[in-house]
Amino acid sequence: MKQFVLLGFAAICALCAHAHAQLRPDQVLVVYDSRRAVSRDVAEFYAGSHLVPGGAGGFPGVYAGLRVLNLQATGAPVSAPGNTTYSDYLVQLRNPIRAHLSANGLTHKIRCIVLTKGLPHRIFDTDNPSVGDQPGNIGTEFLSGDATCASVDNELTLLWQDLEVGENGGAGDSKSDGMIPNPYRNKRVPIGTFTNINIDKPKSFIPSGGIGVYWINNPNAPYENQFTAGDFLLVVRLDAHTVQDVIDMVNRAQNLIYDTDIAGFVIDESNSDGILNPNPNSELDNQGGQLYMGDDYETARDRILFDGRFNPANMHYNALSGTNNFIVGPNVDYNGNGLLVTTPLILLAHYGSNHGNAPNNGAGVSANDTFAESFNYLPGAIFNTLESFNARAFGPLGTRFNQEQIADFIAAGGTFGLGHCWEPFAFGATKTHPLVTNFILGRLTWAEAAYTAIPALSWHYIVVGDPLARAHLKSDDVNNDGRVDIEDIYHWLKNPTDINRDGVANALDLQLIENSVRGSVFEDQGGIGR
Repeated sequence: MKQFVLLGFAAICALCAHAHAQLRPDQVLVVYDSRRAVSRDVAEFYAGSHLVPGGAGGFPGVYAGLRVLNLQATGAPVSAPGNTTYSDYLVQLRNPIRAHLSANGLTHKIRCIVLTKGLPHRIFDTDNPSVGDQPGNIGTEFLSGDATCASVDNELTLLWQDLEVGENGGAGDSKSDGMIPNPYRNKRVPIGTFTNINIDKPKSFIPSGGIGVYWINNPNAPYENQFTAGDFLLVVRLDAHTVQDVIDMVNRAQNLIYDTDIAGFVIDESNSDGILNPNPNSELDNQGGQLYMGDDYETARDRILFDGRFNPANMHYNALSGTNNFIVGPNVDYNGNGLLVTTPLILLAHYGSNHGNAPNNGAGVSANDTFAESFNYLPGAIFNTLESFNARAFGPLGTRFNQEQIADFIAAGGTFGLGHCWEPFAFGATKTHPLVTNFILGRLTWAEAAYTAIPALSWHYIVVGDPLARAHLKSDDVNNDGRVDIEDIYHWLKNPTDINRDGVANALDLQLIENSVRGSVFEDQGGIGR
């Protein structure tokens, strides 16, 4: 017991010493357009009626201190949901947001932008508008150094960079061609750990892998012109099929505590060896190249199991191909086909249509584009599938190649989603293991955790869900008061219990609680632009 007391004292002392700056509400700008009723309604719900007039009224807002921007008030032309051109993106979105931040002294205060339902989410390629919807052709466009299509969201991460300068349809004639590796990928610390003092300075990028394919930081440039993890904005979207779906999604993210006894995980691969490989191979989740982040699905699986707090019986991992190994839930009838999982989920990582031979019911219903609707979900459930167009169907746009959609997952009870609105290529797909490490097992906000799972910027990614949400684990709430705080350390020291299911109560359990409590300290301290 004396040893535990000493360890506990050290843990308590360490909380303040290690607290870094996490994202907080006053660093978040909610962007909406009152000329689009759905955009106004989502902004009013999230930021509050006192900041967003003209709606139903009576909404207190989800967080105090959020900042808002009504695009109508800037004089910008109104945008339409779905697709937009690069020139319209500049005039209707990027330039007004940039001007607002600059004029109001917010350049270094805002670390996150929230886009609302009703705003466009896809930017056409400048000289071949729909090429991103054509997997074969976008490959040629990318390798030739002229792929300029992007998500609105991911292009806005580089708000302060004039990526379009020089663009004239040539190979690598502007930085909007190709993609920029994300300097925050695979990080495990809050975004406020990195200074953004130079975020508005022009960055020096040099080509890699061919002109206009990848643009990487120029290490020989003056420091203020180098591109670091503090030099981009987290951009997240509050979007779904309906405004009510958005409201329900955000409400499910509040006071989020994952029940470690019942929460389930689906990690569905196909044609995999099921082994955590140290090097790239032919598996879709383990493609090599400049954006390589490891053997994704196996890493996610093993981190959950090694941590020990979640019930291992609720880990549903399958490496095999074929109809009988395609994991589905009980809420869609596939005539008994597929591998049934009834456990309520907090993570859906799935090859989806790339699994092949999806179950169907013989009457036109295929699991290819309905598997997400088939599962039961707990609050806080995350969607991240290995499908090229899983974030396409927002606004008036539908799916492509019969792939599952984040919007369908949200309507079925999901809370967070990460995906692609144009073809990203397998090597550029969003990753699952950073979400496990930094959100489910960690204490980063959803926005922060999501961007640690995104390989590149100025590309095709979309993040959906409450950016400020954080998750706790029920196992760490030792005194069962609905909070994870320093009282749980005191309670554990008086009555040591086994947290990680290894059969003993020891320093490893105390360390897990300490890490969770430290995350709660982060919540209180927040971060500042530095």
